[in-house]
Amino acid sequence: MKVTIVGMWNSFPKYSEPTSGCLMQKNGVNLLIDAGSGVAGQVQKYVDIHTIDHIFLTHYHHDHAGDIQAFVLARKLAREHKKTDRNLKVYGPEGGLPVREIRRARYSTFQPIRAQKTYTVGPFKLEFHRNEHSTETYAIRVTDDTGAVLVYTSDTCYRGSLVRFAFGADLLITDCRLYEGYDGKVEGHMNAEEAGRLASKADATETILTNLPHHGALEVLLDSAKQHRVKKIRLAEAGMQVEI
Repeated sequence: MKVTIVGMWNSFPKYSEPTSGCLMQKNGVNLLIDAGSGVAGQVQKYVDIHTIDHIFLTHYHHDHAGDIQAFVLARKLAREHKKTDRNLKVYGPEGGLPVREIRRARYSTFQPIRAQKTYTVGPFKLEFHRNEHSTETYAIRVTDDTGAVLVYTSDTCYRGSLVRFAFGADLLITDCRLYEGYDGKVEGHMNAEEAGRLASKADATETILTNLPHHGALEVLLDSAKQHRVKKIRLAEAGMQVEI
């Protein structure tokens, strides 16, 4: 599968660099995980927006779901102008205003995600892990038809169950909102040391640190994560692409 980091900033986008969004592509299937601020515009650098038929939202904070209405409206216009004959399928935690709005929209449908549930979308199988965060949030494990595995943690505290969920990932895209020394449980995020520990214990082949803060020297995050024995680790960048 081809994985593109569309955006990676926490809270708000930088110029031409959105908050959270990850595009996966294989066999003509385009699947998006999270649609944070700026993602709807930036993703069009890599793919026609009208060919993204499946969007998985890990939770409804603005930096992970702020652009979902842009995708819903884009699909409505695409259907009306006959640019596609397919509805947009949006998946996410059940309940809340975003869900009601998606369900009311023409040409978009909503399906709930929760722990122990599995969806199959083309060559991708998606599984979910309930995170410890300030709102209902899920990590996502994506396995393609060759057995390649991507794990996207979204926002979460460090948990032993997350290690088990991420174990053996070919690519781990992990929350790294905080610098080492900050208590992740207070904010519902991982600090850099915890992100490195997760990567090491999960035996991930490659790790990308995402959900990055707007302050401080980001290379310090990388140094903190590298104190653990990790195979390959780097900071997320908008437009970064990985084949697994």
